[in-house]
Amino acid sequence: MAKLYLFAIGGTGSRVLRSLTMMMAAGVKMDVDEVVPIIIDPDASNQNLTDTVQLMNEYRETRKDLSFPQGVETQFFRKELSQILPNYTLRIQNTNNKKFKQFIDYSSVQSTSTKAMLKMLFSEKNLDSSMDVGFKGNPNIGSVVLNQIVASDDFTEFANNFSAGDKIFIISSIFGGTGASGFPLLLKTLRTNTVMPNNDLINKAEIGAITMLPYFKLAQSTESEIDSSTFISKTKSALAYYENNIIENNSINALYYLADDVTNTYDNNEGGSKQRNDAHLIEFLAATAVADFCNNSYQSGATVNKELGIKDINGDVTFSSFDDSLQKLLFAPLTEYILMTNCLTHKESYYSSKSFNANNDNFKNLYNSSFFTVLKSMCSSYLRWLEEMKDNKRSLDLFNLSSADKPFDVVTGRKPKKVLSAKSDYDLVTDRLNSAVKHCNSKDDKDKFLEMFFLGTQRLLKEKFNA
Repeated sequence: MAKLYLFAIGGTGSRVLRSLTMMMAAGVKMDVDEVVPIIIDPDASNQNLTDTVQLMNEYRETRKDLSFPQGVETQFFRKELSQILPNYTLRIQNTNNKKFKQFIDYSSVQSTSTKAMLKMLFSEKNLDSSMDVGFKGNPNIGSVVLNQIVASDDFTEFANNFSAGDKIFIISSIFGGTGASGFPLLLKTLRTNTVMPNNDLINKAEIGAITMLPYFKLAQSTESEIDSSTFISKTKSALAYYENNIIENNSINALYYLADDVTNTYDNNEGGSKQRNDAHLIEFLAATAVADFCNNSYQSGATVNKELGIKDINGDVTFSSFDDSLQKLLFAPLTEYILMTNCLTHKESYYSSKSFNANNDNFKNLYNSSFFTVLKSMCSSYLRWLEEMKDNKRSLDLFNLSSADKPFDVVTGRKPKKVLSAKSDYDLVTDRLNSAVKHCNSKDDKDKFLEMFFLGTQRLLKEKFNA
């Protein structure tokens, strides 16, 4: 079984993981059997991290009761999402309740020249920075602190689990502290470390990464050390470093870039539970880069550089804004999943009742099960994720989230075709589900329930949208 080890660095990494988890729930194509997230973030109380961990736990809770027997086509929750570290997080030691100068044991430095060098590298504000909430946009601090992770038990656990044919992907931002410092350090370790377990496999593995250029701003705040006016200058410096030390050395197989000049302004919170940014188009697109890397093979040699563009940057982004390959990747799974979500959200009382014919010989204990409860929670999370991206700048407006009793008016900018049938709207959905359940190969009720919705919505997409 081929695995993708997915290193998600900093708050941006966690937010991209959130989008990827939703795409995995919908069944977006990824040519690996298993995804293993590994989060690197010194700010353990970061709300974006907390929310993503909770979502991934719900995904795993939903999937653990599914068996996907042979012959079953269902793509919902198809990929295994594994946890090899507590909270999916590679722990950073010796930073709790410490300032940076305590971490480097500054007070014990006796040499005058060494102290002078440290003061040249780190300002007084740097030295007095708390390590509890990340590196506050300072990659010079991050590079020192993160250097310890490669010798940690958690990193050894990752290396021990690595097998031939597995891939690695790294998500980071380039304009902050944790991502900008963590990415080059991690990549160098993966390519050159010769003492870690399975180093021969890891050193030669296919490695991809996405580096997120500025796509949001932070409000100015006298209480925060983070100044978003420095994001562009930090990005230019980091790109030059990447060019000289990563691209020219061909140390990575594929490097993806994303940015946006239509930037939303978020509250300037240095970390902790107040750091929660709404889902964003750029993070959504970054998740598609992960899928693209899984679906392609990159031979050793020159680094493949990839940028993703959209057709129309003047208005809201819809499916029509994407090129054909991205539409093909996303349209069917995301639309099938929202059709199921809307059934379970707006019509649950009907579909869990005896009036729904498919229930006559099936699903006897399903609707009172913990599986159904968590599945509904995943559906609610899906709608909330879509709504956040729709309300953000730049808006990702894929679906009409208030289509009510008109289930096929759900795709923004696409008029559904008429179907030769006496039934319409949810009556047509019900008819297709009743038909689909008769063709299910699953025996277990949980597998059969998702297979019924997958086959039923798949047919509806072909009838209504030629998809």
